[in-house]
Amino acid sequence: MCKVFVVEYHDQVFKLWQEQRLTSRKVLHLDFHCDLRGLLIDREAQHAFHIWDRFPNLDEGNFLTHAVLSGIITGVRWVHDQPGGREYDLKTVKYRTDLTALGHRLMLFVRKDQGVPLQYEVLPQSRWTGLQPGELLDIDWDFFASQEYPVDSIQQRLDEFFGKDFSHRPEHVYVCYSPGYSHPTRDLFRSFVGQLAELFEAEVVDVPGSQPTPSYQPDGLAKVPRALVSTARTLYHRLGLALRKRGIY
Repeated sequence: MCKVFVVEYHDQVFKLWQEQRLTSRKVLHLDFHCDLRGLLIDREAQHAFHIWDRFPNLDEGNFLTHAVLSGIITGVRWVHDQPGGREYDLKTVKYRTDLTALGHRLMLFVRKDQGVPLQYEVLPQSRWTGLQPGELLDIDWDFFASQEYPVDSIQQRLDEFFGKDFSHRPEHVYVCYSPGYSHPTRDLFRSFVGQLAELFEAEVVDVPGSQPTPSYQPDGLAKVPRALVSTARTLYHRLGLALRKRGIY
């Protein structure tokens, strides 16, 4: 029987997959973000490589990276709306063709790192038609209710979702609320979960909540005035996103 697992934070999904002892699965990942931070993907060769990451421990932004590197997931179809995707995220997956990937490619060459096979595809919501056979369905609520979207656009996005082809029923569905990234729309979220359960004739399983992994802050920053740190981070993010919008990664 299909089950809809409901979590508060996305890294809980990786722990569920471990408990379920899943291996070599493909996932349809509906999310504003990729959650593949720390991974470099050669899209032509369909291979993925683990690269240096300041935040290597499991968290919301890299749970799929951990799933790929551990062999749980061997295929990812990432669907996002606009705005959304790499263009709107600094801590995102890297591609072999990125300018900032040159240093990583050199290190991978020196290490003779062969990477791991990964069937990878990314496409906008407008081109996504539905679920493919054998895919797990993983949904982040910010796919519909990101704080980057007007609140009054959520219902339209939900209607578009339920208009897709779901003739193939997933083995399981994983739905994440992501309170730090989504509008506070808990009632609408629970209604969506109920619709999913009805669509797939599934049982809803509420996974006990957990706290998100705290952000890492170097010890040296503790002595820097908080206002200065905040200003520097804001400028860093604005510059980084400006470069992304110009196609520079």
